[in-house]
Amino acid sequence: MEDSIALGGMAAIPIITAVLQAAKGFIPMRALPLAAIAIGIVWNVSLTVGTDEFTRLDILRGVVYGLAASGFYSITRTGVDAARNIVNGRDQ
Repeated sequence: MEDSIALGGMAAIPIITAVLQAAKGFIPMRALPLAAIAIGIVWNVSLTVGTDEFTRLDILRGVVYGLAASGFYSITRTGVDAARNIVNGRDQ
């Protein structure tokens, strides 16, 4: 796999997270992980579909990037909620 394709795929994680953040008003919270996976697949396949590098493994990589973005989103959300609780004096 070419390095630029791998880096482009890994760049998808923060981009997918940003898209999820923007789409929160339109997509139910329960569907956000599925949306992240779909965006990851589309992103990764679009990077490689016209090249000789395209394999079915690219679809799996897209799923992994979507899951990573979904986990990154939930960890960030949990951290922000915890920080708000500390600032508001509701430290548990």
